[in-house]
Amino acid sequence: MKGRVLSWFVGSLKITIRGYCCERFFNLCAYHGIVLWKLKPLGENEFTAGISLKNFRKIRPLAKKCHVRIQVVKKSGFPFFCLQCRKRKPLFFSAAMAFALLFVLSLFIWDIRIEGNREVTDEQITDYLTDRGIVQGRLKNSVDYKELASSLRAYFPELTWVSVKLEGTRLLIQLQENTDPVLQEEGEYGPGDLVSDVEGTVTRIITRSGTPAVKAGDQVKKGDLLVSGRVELVNDAAEVYGYQYTAADADVYVLTATKYQDEVSFDRQEKVYSGGETSRILLKFGSFSLGIPFFEIPYKQYDTVKEDRQLRLMENFYLPVYFSKITVREYETIDKTWTFGQAKARLEANLENFLKKIQEKGVQIFQNDVKIETADSLCRACGTIYLIEKAGRRVLIEEEPLTPETESE
Repeated sequence: MKGRVLSWFVGSLKITIRGYCCERFFNLCAYHGIVLWKLKPLGENEFTAGISLKNFRKIRPLAKKCHVRIQVVKKSGFPFFCLQCRKRKPLFFSAAMAFALLFVLSLFIWDIRIEGNREVTDEQITDYLTDRGIVQGRLKNSVDYKELASSLRAYFPELTWVSVKLEGTRLLIQLQENTDPVLQEEGEYGPGDLVSDVEGTVTRIITRSGTPAVKAGDQVKKGDLLVSGRVELVNDAAEVYGYQYTAADADVYVLTATKYQDEVSFDRQEKVYSGGETSRILLKFGSFSLGIPFFEIPYKQYDTVKEDRQLRLMENFYLPVYFSKITVREYETIDKTWTFGQAKARLEANLENFLKKIQEKGVQIFQNDVKIETADSLCRACGTIYLIEKAGRRVLIEEEPLTPETESE
């Protein structure tokens, strides 16, 4: 492998040797240290071989001495490549400029991807990054990735783990959210109580640390104490001789009630697509954009669908070039009156989507008392949805010394 690379850099030739004294010529080449490779006979008194460019200049007097004829069949290697480039200066210059441009673009961030978030939206994280100047076009070496991960963790308390790393020209932010906001590390947050952040009836409580202040069946309001972080230390005489402070840790499930209301009108305007459609490609480079072809939208009423795609050379080598396909579809608006069945089906679908989003958060649906009824020109869905959800938020507490007053309590 190394020999091939070296041969390419110094340049090599494929030659043919014709004459009656070829054997003498080969002996002279060997005597003078001239290497020929891939020596093959082509016929009577005719051979082909490979030789380096440096040695080719040395064989001319030997060939003349032996009365053989040397003919170059093929040239290869870096010297001949440079010679071709001299003849094609515009092409070589364009290629060099392209490589230089790619090198400059590789120094910047051109794509930001966020993964693993559910509660914290992409928009919230993007707004935070924008406020800190972390946007597309930022120099890669001007970003402190460890500090950025720590700041995201501090700004969004819902995040328990943040990883920020650079892959090519892409900034990859991987997140892990706290599915149980009650649980925190005691060493980081210190001792604290667990208080209710919802209003309802306690259905179940599993205490891991701390002193429970409620039991199943108790009514709680927002701010009520659920589990105390202060644990009494009692001696054999059942006397309190001190307190141990800890981070209250428990699973407290509370039955809550959520009002639900939705409505649709029987009298509606619906879109009917006529089949008229036109599209164009939009090329965007930074703030510059070019539409191909240029046209005016010939429709009075239309919908626009846009599909964006960012140019990339490799999996993680993104460039600030976007291709967008813009499709314009014509439609007409017609008046239509829904039946009760159609309106009910739409309301049921909306309710199903609402309940699905709740369940995705780990909340259990205990009872659904939503009813659908008509009122004038409207069809309404209203009622109460009973949920069983995990409650509790951490409130830090200060350690108090044991005094006679507290002991008498």
